[in-house]
Amino acid sequence: MRLLPLLLLAGCAATPLFPQGAKWEEVSRAGLVTSEGVVADRDGFVYVSDITRPDEVKVNNPGVTIYRYNPRTRQTLKFMEPSGMANGLHIDRNGDLLIAQESQMNGGRAVVRRNLRSGVVSVVAAAYEGKRLNSPNDVTSDARGRVYFTDARYFGNEPIELPNAIYRADPDGKLVQLSTDIFRPNGIEVSPDGKRLYVSASNLPARLVRNPLGPKEDRFGLKLGGVAVYDLDAAGDVSNGRIFYRSDELLTDGMAMDTDGNLYVCAHNGAREPAQGKIVVLDPAGNVLQELAPPEGFRPGNVGFGRGADAGSFYVTTLFRWRLFRMATNRRGHYW
Repeated sequence: MRLLPLLLLAGCAATPLFPQGAKWEEVSRAGLVTSEGVVADRDGFVYVSDITRPDEVKVNNPGVTIYRYNPRTRQTLKFMEPSGMANGLHIDRNGDLLIAQESQMNGGRAVVRRNLRSGVVSVVAAAYEGKRLNSPNDVTSDARGRVYFTDARYFGNEPIELPNAIYRADPDGKLVQLSTDIFRPNGIEVSPDGKRLYVSASNLPARLVRNPLGPKEDRFGLKLGGVAVYDLDAAGDVSNGRIFYRSDELLTDGMAMDTDGNLYVCAHNGAREPAQGKIVVLDPAGNVLQELAPPEGFRPGNVGFGRGADAGSFYVTTLFRWRLFRMATNRRGHYW
């Protein structure tokens, strides 16, 4: 097992985000192609998606698996297969696992909830105004149990009925289209105080499906990557959308938040070679606290924090080469 160094490029807070000399540790390589959606439940188990598209693996492809890693035993076992093309994962205030299901290969094209005690799966959102969602990518929630998710077509030839958009699903079943500002929205997070909604952009025009229903261009002028932030009111509505972080060299992908309101953003160069990427840590004012080099030769796709006895772990998933890495951190992840 190879330990890879941590690269610190920017200034540090009073207490460093990561201990001096912290290194990446590979903890699993259980999946096939791309790891995504890393999140921990209240018992400390860590859930990771395996996105394996039919053009990548044509034989014995289960149509995406969710794995569960046990930090105590260091075992990674299959948790849900098939998973409806699971991508982003999130644990809500009830301790349920929220799953963003993509399109392609029996993809659910929905956001679903799995009760981790009973195993019962229920649909949170699958259609808006009678039209099927495109391909939910990532999902989060707030303290009141409202669910927020991004829906953008990246892959798949299923009919497109809606523009790429950001949605809110209320506990009573109401679905609200919050915004179509971002050309191709990806990661999504709610701030710990519930007053902000952060959404990342993966606006690479080539190689990915272009939605004919729009948006035609990114309202914020993000040509490649970046993060938009919206003010979030008590009703769960957004306003005052603006650029929080901009990247003209790398796409931005999955994100996570710590209890201090710092945002951890994955950035990478897509499928281009050689692999490039970084994890950018931003404070609530948008200042870059640190930039972390990912494990050597890997592209970071998503990040998340452990819980319980494993709360001092910071996890990263990787694109096109399935791995789960972690390193020690001085911060704690934000969970409701």
